[in-house]
Amino acid sequence: MHDISKSWDSDLKTASILRDKLVANADKVIRLEQEMSLYRKEERKASQDLQRLKYNDADASDIEEAENNLFNTGQMLPSAQSRLATALNELRALIKKAIEYLPSDDDAMQRALEASKAVDI
Repeated sequence: MHDISKSWDSDLKTASILRDKLVANADKVIRLEQEMSLYRKEERKASQDLQRLKYNDADASDIEEAENNLFNTGQMLPSAQSRLATALNELRALIKKAIEYLPSDDDAMQRALEASKAVDI
């Protein structure tokens, strides 16, 4: 009887740990998705600014600055996308493990599932 109690306690601790990890990883995925969205917006804006300058026959130095700005904003995307993909993979692995310990209607599980589905890589 004592072994069953230990096993049950161990499962509760595991479930608690998984719940905390699910919430933390879901929050990380959401934060990184927001970061990606911001970088995409900055890149679109930089591209529009460059096109506007070219259309208005702006000075070469202004166009060069806009081209550099577009290049720099574009450089942030691959790194952010890689971090997001890694975080998403970690979250999905946690979800697979958590299925053994948490009910599907658990708040942490729901948050993790929603975060994993909301991502656009």
